Amino acid sequence: MYTEKQLIAQIESMGIRPDDLLTAHFSLKSVGTIVTAEKTGAEVVIDALRYSVRDGLLLIPSHTYSNIREFPVFDVRNTMPCIGAVPTVAVQYANRARDAGDPTIVRSLHPGHSVVAFGKTAAQYVAYDAKAATPMPPFGSYGKLGRQNGKILLIGVGLQNNTFIHAIDEFMAPNGISAPYPITVVDYDGNESRRFACNCMGPSASYPKYQPYLEASGAITYGKLGEAHVILCDAKKTWVTIVEVWNDLLGK
Repeated sequence: MYTEKQLIAQIESMGIRPDDLLTAHFSLKSVGTIVTAEKTGAEVVIDALRYSVRDGLLLIPSHTYSNIREFPVFDVRNTMPCIGAVPTVAVQYANRARDAGDPTIVRSLHPGHSVVAFGKTAAQYVAYDAKAATPMPPFGSYGKLGRQNGKILLIGVGLQNNTFIHAIDEFMAPNGISAPYPITVVDYDGNESRRFACNCMGPSASYPKYQPYLEASGAITYGKLGEAHVILCDAKKTWVTIVEVWNDLLGK
């Protein structure tokens, strides 16, 4: 069984610093049994990550790309993520923070690939998502990871779950994303706006092919969180390495 303090120690042992910009993708089950009292397991893991980057910024993906196809509305409060328990709990954190007037936890307004940001600069960091016209724009929450020396934890999941790589795909092949479709976005105050959503290009199932290149360049290292095997990605090095692979394939 793992306590919150033990999880924090493991996170810090991977080189995560208090002032880091960090995002994390999860298989909560892979972490193993978590000691819980007043918190759920998902809350313990989120709080361990928050503490580990307490002077920086934590991003928890809260994607809804499959939900909004069937019902084309993204309601920042009520449209729950389609990617698991931890993202759903993160949205609940953001809703409670909004109701309490706490600006340090906020869900972004990207209709398909929102994130919940935790930190003093949360609202500023995710602001561009409110006008994003593509899945992974360069100034969106994912696109900026490479520019701002972000780190990505893949907890019990592989590179196929690394959404940041979609930002690289979009940069290298901007015409590869799906055709846009109209969607209604509802913000925290209940205001509605008309936006367009589209899906990322390419199957993420192919992303593990980058692993040998990323290992060779030092873009990824490995660790554990509870029982989960973790891949730690340096976003900037990941960007540079995968762009080089693309350019080699294109003969540039």
